[in-house]
Amino acid sequence: MNETDAPQELTEVSVDSGHGILTALARQGQGTPIVLVHGLMADASAWKSVVELIAPRRPALILNRRGRTPSTPISAEYSVEREVADLLLWLSTFDGPVDLIGHSFGGLIAVEAVRQGAEIRSLMLYEPVVRPFGADVLSLLYSAINAGDFGAAVEIINVDLSGYSRGHVELLRSSPAWPRLKELAAPAWAELDAITKYDFLPLTTWTVPTKLIAGEISRCRHPYGPNVDLYQKALGIQSVAILIGQDHIAHVTAPHELARTLEEGLAPT
Repeated sequence: MNETDAPQELTEVSVDSGHGILTALARQGQGTPIVLVHGLMADASAWKSVVELIAPRRPALILNRRGRTPSTPISAEYSVEREVADLLLWLSTFDGPVDLIGHSFGGLIAVEAVRQGAEIRSLMLYEPVVRPFGADVLSLLYSAINAGDFGAAVEIINVDLSGYSRGHVELLRSSPAWPRLKELAAPAWAELDAITKYDFLPLTTWTVPTKLIAGEISRCRHPYGPNVDLYQKALGIQSVAILIGQDHIAHVTAPHELARTLEEGLAPT
């Protein structure tokens, strides 16, 4: 392999949405672009190691959604509709259809972009969520964030929302990731509030080839299992691809396995 054959690096790009500057990590390449929309408590960098493994010579774009530096902060007018508009803006920068990946909240955003006519060749959804996801922690989370206690916010998101143990949170506290997790907790209340206010309307037809993915651990556990069930029914998906031994954060704990599962869902070139 010579240098011209080597996969390109992911580098930062930006676009003016008219409602603030949005950033992403982008890779040049040949073929159908791969676009990824992350969920809560994540940013573009959290998915870099996964996307680097998926069809590495194809173009790729990992959104750095609102509320993640250096993208614009979340404003009082924040909504699911705004996130969908942001995704549609990014998609308009490509000349044709893309393969789209959505994780958690990013899955909801991706589905709604398809509903609005986005040119999508194939769609992969990893544990997407929808209302009432997060409704039962909104009050607790608002109090913590309003008080500036972002460590408490991380704990609420992990324990009260996602079902992890407090021991898991203590391990996070002692890890190098803790300062960044506190930063990522800052927009979480606004994101969950937007999800709980959004009407996910019935889908009369769904023609985009779609792969639904879930971790073995979270598949049968609140809150992610019931959300997977809802999307499976809404989109008419016959089976769910299971990541053995994984839960909602396989992009952190098993990037190679997740990348392989996602790549298997890409439409043939």
